[in-house]
Amino acid sequence: MSRRLYRSFVLALGLAGTAAGRVGAQWARSPLPRSRADVLLDAGLWPQAEEAFYAQSRQRPRSPGPRAALGRYLAMKGAVLPGTILMEEALKFGLDSTVAQVMLKPWRSVLEWRGIATIRADSSLVVRPPRDSTALFQLPLPPRAATAGSTRPSRSSGRDTVWADVVPRLIGSDSLYTKSPRVGLELIEQLVPSLDTSSMRLTLHADARSALRTTGQRYPLLRDAKDVRVLMTSGRAMSLPAALRELQPKWWQVDLLHGWLVVR
Repeated sequence: MSRRLYRSFVLALGLAGTAAGRVGAQWARSPLPRSRADVLLDAGLWPQAEEAFYAQSRQRPRSPGPRAALGRYLAMKGAVLPGTILMEEALKFGLDSTVAQVMLKPWRSVLEWRGIATIRADSSLVVRPPRDSTALFQLPLPPRAATAGSTRPSRSSGRDTVWADVVPRLIGSDSLYTKSPRVGLELIEQLVPSLDTSSMRLTLHADARSALRTTGQRYPLLRDAKDVRVLMTSGRAMSLPAALRELQPKWWQVDLLHGWLVVR
């Protein structure tokens, strides 16, 4: 791991109490009244669902429910900032404040992690296969002592490194220093991670738009606080780890900023 990347991880973990602790209760379904758009979304008909979310918002432009639902969908697709703005506008238009806070909490956490994770140049490191079938890989992270002050890599880092399962759930770093360490993918999503599955070399990209230029087969992604889902074919969506096991790619890249999984 490069010194610059190490420092980025230390900074992120040092600020973890600010960002990760705000996620609170996780959810899978919208707290809003169920609509036709939600039915289409759950059925794996994502393009039709998107049309329905936009249509109901256009038909009732000042109604808080449709505006909040569209904002939630945009955030799930990767446009988190525009999505949160729409949800905040829905609150001004009369959306129940408790419902609004439940909807906004996970996405504000994502925005904070995106702001923390920055590097000046691409960096790569070797990761390990996951311990858990619901995880993507194990990421080497600094030990607890390193996050307390020093950003200098420990000389005994080979023994002290924490190998954490990276999971597609919004858990931040709350479970990092536990018996089964795990962190949420949101810690590194701003760096649009790509993985060579034969060498297990993970690349973190300085350019957040790098996945838009890469070649490979593309699958749409949506995410909520509990999972990242991949649209394999119309009407068939599955969890990201399960999709990767089925596809068995030699290389893949997850772009949660723009809602794409790229494989080759």
